[in-house]
Amino acid sequence: VAAVSLFIALFMCDIFAMGQASTNTELDAILMVVFGIFALEFLGLSMTDASYLFGFFFWMDLLGTGSMVFDISFLAGPDVQEPDLVTAAAAGSDRQNVVVVRATRAAKLGARAGRISRVLKILRFLPLLLKSDQDDSVKMARVISNQLTNALSTRVAFLTICIVVITPLFTMFTYPEEDDSMRAWTELLALSAQKYHSAWEQRNATLIEDARTAFLIEVKRLRNFYSQLSYGPFHMVYGKSDNGVFTPLGEQLDLSGVEWTFDSPSRPSSSRIITVNRVQTYFNLSRPRVLEAAASLGLILFIILVMCVFGLIVSSSISVVALQPLERMLTVVRERCTQIFKYTDNLRGRAEDDSDDAKEDYDDMQHGSEFMLLEKVVSKLAAIASLSIAAGEPEVTENMNENELLVYNWTQGAHVATTASATGARASIFPKAGGSGNFRGPGTPCGGHSPLAATIDELAEGRSEPRNMLPTAISDSLETEEFCPLDLPADMRIAVGQFIVTSTNGPWANWARTNVTAPTLWGFVSEVEANYKENPFHNFAHAVDVEYTVCRFMDALPADRFLTDTMQFCLLIAALGHDIGHLGVNNQYLIEMGDELAVRYNDRSPLENMHCAKLFKIATATDSNIFVQLDKDLYKEMRKSIIDVILHTDVTKHNEMIKEMGLLYQVNSEAFDSLAPETAIASHAQVQLIASVLLHSADVSNPFKPWHLCRRYAFLCMDEFFAQGDLEKQAGVPVQMLNDRDKVSRPKSQIGFIEFFIAPMVTQMVHLFPQLGGAAAHLQINIQKWSDVWQEESSPGPDEIAKVAARVKKVADSMGTLAMSAQEFQQAAAT
Repeated sequence: VAAVSLFIALFMCDIFAMGQASTNTELDAILMVVFGIFALEFLGLSMTDASYLFGFFFWMDLLGTGSMVFDISFLAGPDVQEPDLVTAAAAGSDRQNVVVVRATRAAKLGARAGRISRVLKILRFLPLLLKSDQDDSVKMARVISNQLTNALSTRVAFLTICIVVITPLFTMFTYPEEDDSMRAWTELLALSAQKYHSAWEQRNATLIEDARTAFLIEVKRLRNFYSQLSYGPFHMVYGKSDNGVFTPLGEQLDLSGVEWTFDSPSRPSSSRIITVNRVQTYFNLSRPRVLEAAASLGLILFIILVMCVFGLIVSSSISVVALQPLERMLTVVRERCTQIFKYTDNLRGRAEDDSDDAKEDYDDMQHGSEFMLLEKVVSKLAAIASLSIAAGEPEVTENMNENELLVYNWTQGAHVATTASATGARASIFPKAGGSGNFRGPGTPCGGHSPLAATIDELAEGRSEPRNMLPTAISDSLETEEFCPLDLPADMRIAVGQFIVTSTNGPWANWARTNVTAPTLWGFVSEVEANYKENPFHNFAHAVDVEYTVCRFMDALPADRFLTDTMQFCLLIAALGHDIGHLGVNNQYLIEMGDELAVRYNDRSPLENMHCAKLFKIATATDSNIFVQLDKDLYKEMRKSIIDVILHTDVTKHNEMIKEMGLLYQVNSEAFDSLAPETAIASHAQVQLIASVLLHSADVSNPFKPWHLCRRYAFLCMDEFFAQGDLEKQAGVPVQMLNDRDKVSRPKSQIGFIEFFIAPMVTQMVHLFPQLGGAAAHLQINIQKWSDVWQEESSPGPDEIAKVAARVKKVADSMGTLAMSAQEFQQAAAT
């Protein structure tokens, strides 16, 4: 009944207006019934519910119920039998009338606001708000949930109503945007009518006929003007107006023969009668009135929708943030209370057949609140303590020798040292950014390119945007795992480097577009490209590939759940510059040769330190200063993060990061398995660890790319290793592992590289982020491919084939299992 009454009160007036009902009787009867229901409900609640009196719903119900009188015609409502009368008025009165109309509409909407608030009373009975999955045993959580839902829904409703009602008031006194054509046409016709009247008084037949013809021409123009509109004239009378009373003079000028486009409306209030001097024009406004009623109905529906949607969103958010953890905590409280009660009963020696007090306790467990249970637990613990003290141990330990006491203590676990650990609230100093990127799509094979779609000059002059610089084929390939920068020319690689930073849908792109100008970023990426050397592998193409891989990692996780937009921007900048100025040899070679870089950085990651120095030298130059708009504190934080992740690309940090990832997962396995890493990655150190892992894994990602890319990158990398081996032979120093082209098998070296270096890292990565399970799937395929290539190139003996096959199978099976497990975790999280 309440729902039907509310529906009638909100929509019935507009429904009757849309149907162009010609009488008030039916609507008045229906609204009187609803008015009575509302009044009885209001009086009943006021007399029976103390919390209702003078509360939010009290005032809303009072407003909504009282406003019903303005919809009932015989009380204070509009009469549909009365047309809209407009007469000649002084200058400025039209504007005043429009203001009055607007004020009336705002007041009408405000009055209905009280009725809209009744929707909240009905919403609580909807299936979406009936938390059927809530544990009925957690009574306090259910009470808190209901109270919070009611409080939040009330405030959301009040805010929504206030916004919708108050906003139109600001335009009440602005220039009226009204259609004055009807009044203007009537005034024009009144001038012609006045000429006709003058001719009539002169009794000049020629003048009368000419004036009549001119008047009818104006009438025809009026009819033609409104012929294409949804409203227009349907009748006109010539006469005279005296003290507001219009008297037709059909004997002087009969207009009954004029054919009109519009008919008389069935609802008298949908007509407008405009009287100016000797002309009275009748207009049919049925269509505008229907549209106005539909708009009013739509507005009410929109308000209800906003109230429902945002009420549900806020309620859901509160449930996830507060109520669900509270529910889990209180469930544990009940379980522990049960255990304590049973343990106390056992200590007191209660028997099951005469345990009336125990039954009473268990009944309290089922029907009491958690706070009551905690009070009882305190008393139970006091009982446990008293029983433990009273029990003593003299009768057990007396007459025991030292060895027997040691045995007894051992059986009691006294020799076991226990460590208490406290878990405090963890608050990240890196608050989460909003939104996540959407970086997926169809693929484009490696190789081939098109010229830039826009030039840097156009970019600098503001005639183009970075997102418009790449050909569609290249930008599309970036949305797949098949992107390959090796065959792109230098300017295309620079454009790709800038595109990833500024033109993807990730939150870092919004931050970059806001804080770094496009020409500055282009200058930075161009300078970075210019400082890379033409090495077989460690070149600018590799930098772009690492940037692209980091971007895909961040999108897949999505990383914005635990990394800020500035940290994600830092990762992409670090990816572009992580190998800048690379000499084509590794750190051990520089140290062995006593190179100036090794001396400068005390043999500690000389290449990585040099990369950082070169990167920030470029990043702070005048034409490429991408940090120029940042404040000092933010710049220092970003610089520290970039340096840290680049230093962790040193392979000597590899095993350390694997151990830290393993520890992070073991401590927070539930959070990572449920795809909720943001609940586990809280501290600065953890955020920095994950950022370092993302960059380092992208740096060595060749083995878990699609096979054709994996093989190509691996051969380029081995070419660089072999070139260093040639230098080592020339210098007469020991040739490092994997560097001797005369002894090392390329495919077999990749098998070992995957087995001992990559697979352990990928294992921990996928444990932390099951979304990266595709890396394990590619490893499973690629290690088998490398085994096939090795057998084809080397023709090894049966025993060696069997040994390598066993190693390959072990890794492949492990990666296959890992990939399937990751997929199951994702499916479970999705459901």
